[in-house]
Amino acid sequence: MEGINDSRVLVWYSDGAASAVAAKIALDKYGNRVRVVKCDTTNDEHPDNVRFRQDVEQWLGVKVELVRSERYEGIDDVFERTRYMAGIAGARCTTELKKMVREAYQQPGDIHVFGYTVEESERARRFELNHPDVVCDWLLIDNFVRKKDCHAMLARFGVAPPAMYGLGFEHNNCLGCVKATSPGYWQKVRDNFPEVFERRARQSRDINARLVRIDGKRAFLDELPVEYGRGEGDGDIDCGPFCQWDLLDGFEEATDEHKP
Repeated sequence: MEGINDSRVLVWYSDGAASAVAAKIALDKYGNRVRVVKCDTTNDEHPDNVRFRQDVEQWLGVKVELVRSERYEGIDDVFERTRYMAGIAGARCTTELKKMVREAYQQPGDIHVFGYTVEESERARRFELNHPDVVCDWLLIDNFVRKKDCHAMLARFGVAPPAMYGLGFEHNNCLGCVKATSPGYWQKVRDNFPEVFERRARQSRDINARLVRIDGKRAFLDELPVEYGRGEGDGDIDCGPFCQWDLLDGFEEATDEHKP
């Protein structure tokens, strides 16, 4: 980072524990050069995220800047208007509500900070290979911060975690995240947010997107047996302003129709 003394430092905040701690470390390092920015999908997330963000803002001493799409109201609007959920080109909601919003906000020379913990060092390496033009400061990785350390730090400062973690989810994405293929994830959605599960099932049938993996094969949500895969983890469904499925190893498309 030497030689870049006046660039903006953009912390891409996601209402998750790791991005909150990354913002704290960035503010300690860079001071008023930091902008804590969230690509706003609040209306599609758990309502408790608003409370968590307010607590984080009080802890950090700065406001989180919300930037959002001017074209779409939310993920359902994206699915219904584009007729695309998730496929070989990635998740359309990520592209429209995060990637394009981020591109409109960023400026040449910005330094980018993400909530990648030390467990995600390989993801950071892949990111740099695929985005050689993006200047990053991997603050959590360089300081050997683990996911559990992030939760411990928030607890130490009296910031209660987002409600999604308490419900057993490993990520704090939009409810019914279409990047998820784990039956364990979708069973938790079915149990905790049945209306969201039913809506995703209807949408996926209508759009012909097979979102869940059963016995190693893609299937529609309404084909997921009630007890199948319970206890499995969420899988790798990180969703950020740079995240794209086509950068992940071993990706398979959700539907043959969803090809670029």
